Amino acid sequence: MIQRIQTLLFLVASACFAVACFMPVGSIATPETYYIVTSWALKENIPDGLIVYPTYFIGMLQVVLAVMSFIAIFLYKNRPMQSKISIAAIFINFILTILLIYVYPEVVFSKLWQVAGAEIQHSLWTMLSVLPLACLYLANKYVIKDEKKVRAADRLR
Repeated sequence: MIQRIQTLLFLVASACFAVACFMPVGSIATPETYYIVTSWALKENIPDGLIVYPTYFIGMLQVVLAVMSFIAIFLYKNRPMQSKISIAAIFINFILTILLIYVYPEVVFSKLWQVAGAEIQHSLWTMLSVLPLACLYLANKYVIKDEKKVRAADRLR
């Protein structure tokens, strides 16, 4: 049924991913200028600022995760598929979190001459990327729990 707890958890995860697409990931301060890292680009923090490096991979992963979480809501009749989508979303979210916290600041941004030597300051939205991960995990637990109940009820008939 669609009014289960996992529906709310999938909805919260989907909303978090959708909001994260539009929030800044972090900022980089250098002696010359101030840069902002969004889900789509690293750019100067001025109106219509120069895009230094495109980070569209982060934005695309967030959109994919939002869509996957939203689609999982309507797969309540097919719980094994709902569980598989949830596990795939957890795996992709884990990769996204590693990209946001380690790969982009340490590997990618350190090689750009504009921001070399500067350190990224992560925003609150980056740290809150653990919330949808927890929601997806709990939703998957509830989906598996429901599937066990249905199999146990079928066995009693």
